[in-house]
Amino acid sequence: MNASTPAPAELAIKDPDYVDSLERGLSVLRAFSGREEPLSVADVATLVGITRTAARRFALTLEYLGYASQSAGGFKLAPGVLEIGDAYLRSDPLPDAAYPHLQELVRAVGETASLTVLHQRRVYYTARVAADRIVTANIAVGTSVPAYSTATGRVLLGGLAPNELEGYLSSIEPDSGFDPDYVREKIAEARERGWALADQEMTRGIRSVAVPLRDPEGRIVAALNIAAHATRVDITALENDLLPLLQSAAQRTVGALWPSSGAAPARSVMAPVHNARPIGRPTDAIQSVERGLCILTAFDEGHPAMNLAQISERCQLPRSAARRFVLTLVSLGYLAAHGRNFAPTPRVLELGYSLLSRISLADVAKPRLEALARKLGASVSIGVLDGMDLRYVARASSPSPLTVNIRPGSRVPAHRTAMGQVLLSLLPPGSLQDAPRPAGGDDAGDSLADLADMLERVREQGWSYVDQLLEVGIRAVAVPLRNRRGEVVAAMSASVHEASAGDLELTSSFLPALRAAAAEFVMDLRDGLDA
Repeated sequence: MNASTPAPAELAIKDPDYVDSLERGLSVLRAFSGREEPLSVADVATLVGITRTAARRFALTLEYLGYASQSAGGFKLAPGVLEIGDAYLRSDPLPDAAYPHLQELVRAVGETASLTVLHQRRVYYTARVAADRIVTANIAVGTSVPAYSTATGRVLLGGLAPNELEGYLSSIEPDSGFDPDYVREKIAEARERGWALADQEMTRGIRSVAVPLRDPEGRIVAALNIAAHATRVDITALENDLLPLLQSAAQRTVGALWPSSGAAPARSVMAPVHNARPIGRPTDAIQSVERGLCILTAFDEGHPAMNLAQISERCQLPRSAARRFVLTLVSLGYLAAHGRNFAPTPRVLELGYSLLSRISLADVAKPRLEALARKLGASVSIGVLDGMDLRYVARASSPSPLTVNIRPGSRVPAHRTAMGQVLLSLLPPGSLQDAPRPAGGDDAGDSLADLADMLERVREQGWSYVDQLLEVGIRAVAVPLRNRRGEVVAAMSASVHEASAGDLELTSSFLPALRAAAAEFVMDLRDGLDA
């Protein structure tokens, strides 16, 4: 919000259409987003400046929506809250276009790379590939930082018109860490060179270099950056070695977004993923919060921007009500107007996406796994490759006289499990040379050939079934888990003792259920989620 934009409190007074209760509800959600520990109703009331009664109603509404959970310690964010930020990331083609080039860049340089955009006074990280390093910057997708303090921010600020830039600089409150003349100099330098460098300015020990992404009209719409610890990369290496690779990644990203053919690559369009309501609707739930958050989560690949009529239809709201909520969200900075259409802004990521850095895949997967285990009467697991082993990262079991006693963290030879076979089948050619040989072959070469043949069958059919291969009496069927880009990042299996289900039941009943569940997992497998 720039200096000329009225504050929300002023809008609430001046505009009769402003939905004040929605603003307070979003403030409650931001209060949860900024804390790792549970908050009591009294804590929420104090942080937001509302009564305890109102704080309780807002918290219960968020719990009903699946965005918060309640325990003896109070309320805290639930994994379901990530769907709000997902709506922004799905509606913007930039993160998907940049991600494969960020991955390639990180493989080449061994340092973390990110995509950032500018919104109001801050830089938001909207895609990030972290290098496998012990020490790296504590930044995740959804993190925002002051624009003037970073290399990527100076590149983005260089795209502002002179009056916009001066308005931005004059709006920053003076403090010991802000020198407007120095920032002006660095922004002008970035404009002239076409890139910017920051040496331990925002975070001691971190150096970064950034380049702009420009649309076909030459406007700066985003920036790519590489961040490295100062002990690993000096300024010379940053400029001479890393910068050219970063510039190449930026060119490829722009080429993917705006190819010379004029047709951008198609994106997979999926129905919005809404969380099942974990509890019944409280009698004093706040409808304005439900409606406002429905609007924010209605955007996706197929609906990156919508007009009032489309929003009204997707959220099943009267058009007059949709208009009030949309205008309120615009005034708060969560939606931006583009002619008659509206689109979410990066500020949406502030509504709970910080949780991504504090949870694991197991946390997000737990409700779905438990539901599937109950449905099948089986043990359901998620696993990832760890070398040539399979590591279990999440597991749920239904009550049964016989159970498969494997816990998260357990490692077993991948080729002896259904999940491991699914994941091994998707490895690049030549990756199996170091794999353990299957039992039963007299010749090592024949054993490896047998393994390769078996994995080829698994790859072609897209699933694997094993019968008493890992443990006598245990049968399992597994399918791959893909993220929204179609990348396989894990596998999921259902396993039972042979006394509980016949082999035909696993492929005729369990397999379709696993495939359906895998489709629901698509949005759970987010970038940056730790297995």
